[in-house]
Amino acid sequence: MTNENEPSKDISLELQVLGFILNKDFYGKVKNIVSRDMFEGRYATLFDTITYGHKTYDIDIHPNQLSALVNDRNPAMPKSAVFELYDIIGNLPTHISPDMSLELDVVKNFWVRDRARQIGEKAIAIFTGESEHFGELKTLIDMVEDGRMSDKTTYSEVSKDFTQLLEEGTGAPDFPFTWDLLQENLAGMDRGNLGIIFARPEVGKTTFCAFIAASYVKQKQKVVYWANEEPAEKIKLRIIQSYFGMTYEEMNSGAEALLPRCIEEIEPYLTVMDSVGTSMDELNDYAQLNEPDVMFCDQLDKFRVSGEFNRGDERLKETYVLAREIAKRNRLLVWSVSQASFEAHDRQFIDYAMLDGSRTGKAGEADVIIGIGKTGTSEEENTTRHICISKNKLNGWHGMFNSHIDIQRGVYY
Repeated sequence: MTNENEPSKDISLELQVLGFILNKDFYGKVKNIVSRDMFEGRYATLFDTITYGHKTYDIDIHPNQLSALVNDRNPAMPKSAVFELYDIIGNLPTHISPDMSLELDVVKNFWVRDRARQIGEKAIAIFTGESEHFGELKTLIDMVEDGRMSDKTTYSEVSKDFTQLLEEGTGAPDFPFTWDLLQENLAGMDRGNLGIIFARPEVGKTTFCAFIAASYVKQKQKVVYWANEEPAEKIKLRIIQSYFGMTYEEMNSGAEALLPRCIEEIEPYLTVMDSVGTSMDELNDYAQLNEPDVMFCDQLDKFRVSGEFNRGDERLKETYVLAREIAKRNRLLVWSVSQASFEAHDRQFIDYAMLDGSRTGKAGEADVIIGIGKTGTSEEENTTRHICISKNKLNGWHGMFNSHIDIQRGVYY
């Protein structure tokens, strides 16, 4: 016996998508991907009605409620047409899986199929002599190749009242720092923030990022680390190492006891991506569909960005503009990991003017910039790191404090 809420194998993609978006949370996840022009005839009428229902009532819509809305919004529609809509509504699936992964895959397939239809229409138009469609055709092909389901809206109205705004403005940060030395000067970061962590090579950027990422995992925040330079497997192990504060030898000897903790405490909250050649559009699509809380972009400067630029610093500025937009649009925290220029070599205090490749373009988009300085070559000086906050739009504190790094355990103290 089949569950009446589960779609049968004969249900079309249109029906499946219409059924899925009856769910308020799922609709919110895909509303900028699924659009009216992806449906035809009666299906388009139902899409309009579902959209109206969500905007007006902000609830999960039951098929009976959808039928009532159809009747209320179309008083002049012939009864035969209304009954056709009722029949379609009666076949809509209403079951949504807890993680929505299957439903998201269906929407992705629906989106690809619609883009294929548009590509075919543009190609036929070009074949019949309408050469002005070449640019549109290329854009559509690029979107499919990149998997880029870009947002169709760029703005939204602030709907929170005075009390809600006041509570948010004076409350604890969304992502508090748990390292006491850092927390003394900067309590934490918020959703929509863009931060930059930078240093010279071999100073400890990756260890610092792993240390901070592990602290977010301990807070049960969903962390995605995009590894664009070091091997992704090595990065994941370093974050796990920092989480436990153990050397590799200690983890090896205690692996049997640590494995259940990894499965329960770390795996649900940590994703590490091997991201060589990844584009900023892909970052945005991933964030939109998977809703992480924090994204680390190791060597964000190397992520691909569309467009033509006369200078390298112009391309970098656009990269960081897009990174900020991703943070704001998807309500997550983005950390960029970047190199420092040679000016920062063998210096304690380093400021954002020493960011490699762009003195102002990258820095201008960030809310917080943390530099890591290092001097000397002796063993004692090799463990000393100077944490420099040279930009801070959150509470205004600027300055430097000294710390130590334990590379063997992946922690700062």
